Amino acid sequence: MVYQGLSEQEFNKMLTAPENFAAPPESLTEQMFIERSLTENKFWLRIMKEHSYFLGEGFNRKDKQLIQQTDRFYHYFAEQEKRAHQTPYNVTAVRKLNEDTIQLVLGLRNFKRNLLILIINCKVMGFNFPLLVDHIAREAEYFMRTLKKLNDGILDPIQDAIIKENVFWLKIMMEHSRFIASLLDQSERNLVITARKFGDDFEVLLNQARDVESMLYKKSPTYPIIGKLNKDSESATQELRAFKQAGLDFIKTCQIRNVIDPLLADHVVREADHFLQIVHVLEERLKVKQQEQQRL
Repeated sequence: MVYQGLSEQEFNKMLTAPENFAAPPESLTEQMFIERSLTENKFWLRIMKEHSYFLGEGFNRKDKQLIQQTDRFYHYFAEQEKRAHQTPYNVTAVRKLNEDTIQLVLGLRNFKRNLLILIINCKVMGFNFPLLVDHIAREAEYFMRTLKKLNDGILDPIQDAIIKENVFWLKIMMEHSRFIASLLDQSERNLVITARKFGDDFEVLLNQARDVESMLYKKSPTYPIIGKLNKDSESATQELRAFKQAGLDFIKTCQIRNVIDPLLADHVVREADHFLQIVHVLEERLKVKQQEQQRL
């Protein structure tokens, strides 16, 4: 490619805010609203239910009120999960499901955030790592944001969607890797080293995604860079997903020394699968946008 210098039109834009040239939000069809809402509810309600269980297992047995509250949350989310699987395929029913789910998740989110402060201030003891509680609180907040956007009919421009999803999920994958390393028995040296290496690799990807966020979020579309960001995340997550699945298989067959609940091992595999599904949907949307750009 031979450098030709700036055109007059490009130069004249230099004193205009670059946000003015950002892609507009995209339309959300009724079918897309229903399908995405039900998919997110079915996936995340199960995750929230399991968060309630994991928190309860991590409390000191003297904290009976906290344990009872997580038991109640487990029951509420189990019921809402059943409802999600039975919700009629129409906009009104799905919108009401989303609204009720948001209120339910808000309660659990508040519980997690207040619990985190108590743990940090040494007022609650047990085995719930502060970063783990923060991690699952962020997931609750992400779930609520997702449903609110769906109910508002908002579909972020593809560039912004890829950036925000990657920044969120790469941090989740990084932390999964480090949680796994800390819950494996330290005599499992090779597995611990591998898990830590995944954590370091995802930290690099996360920092790169944050750099792209700083440079291009809500700016003019720059699809090649965005496409590479998505592809790099996909490749790394596929490798981590395979590692998680192998770990789950080893745990189920008692082949490794660890203190990982098999349900937790399965939980993090499903989260990797969900991220990969999101990446695939974003890739398909990106292809459409690139084709539209080429026709201009």
